[in-house]
Amino acid sequence: MVEKRMCNFCGDAIEPGTGKMFVKKDGTTYNLCSNKCKKNLIDLKRVPRRTKWTKRYAELKESALKHEKAMADKEAEDKKAGKTKKATPAKKAAPAKKAAPAKKPAEAKLKPAKLKPVETTPEPEGE
Repeated sequence: MVEKRMCNFCGDAIEPGTGKMFVKKDGTTYNLCSNKCKKNLIDLKRVPRRTKWTKRYAELKESALKHEKAMADKEAEDKKAGKTKKATPAKKAAPAKKAAPAKKPAEAKLKPAKLKPVETTPEPEGE
């Protein structure tokens, strides 16, 4: 039985004997159904979840809509049950404190160390 492959960009099924396989230098392989998918993935470096005509985009959008609908239903249930959040009065902000005058950095307090002259002995020649 011939193995069916999926396009790594759009998510469509690739018929046996069709499509392209792209192999990167690091060994990563991409199965692509058409030149359109190759150009978008390889040449233009587009992300499938942001390209509107791909299945990956549709899946992402669908899951986002489900999440949004669930949140709206939950808010409606809370509102119906009387669990609405009451606005609390804002607390008064404390007055800002004046900043202390800038202190000199610790490095400025340090005095340079006095260096003592170092005596050097001449090396014997000829060795």
